[in-house]
Amino acid sequence: MKRTIQCLLAVAGFALCASASAQIKLVNKDSKAHDVLIKCSSSADSSIAGSSTRDIGKGPCTVTVKSTKSSRSASGKGELTIKGGKFN
Repeated sequence: MKRTIQCLLAVAGFALCASASAQIKLVNKDSKAHDVLIKCSSSADSSIAGSSTRDIGKGPCTVTVKSTKSSRSASGKGELTIKGGKFN
């Protein structure tokens, strides 16, 4: 019984680690910050600093750069990269 509980806890821990690593990354290759609209399970106005990376959620997510109206979607372990104010 004790061994079964240990196995279940190990599997649960692995599942949590796997789901935490499945975040979509928003990468800003520009030196300046950008205001963005992030739509995952809900919508949020946000920003990303210049030359930085941040996790935005599990997805599916759509991000729009407000200044250029450039938009891109991703899910799973996707990565959305802004360069020149637009998604590549």
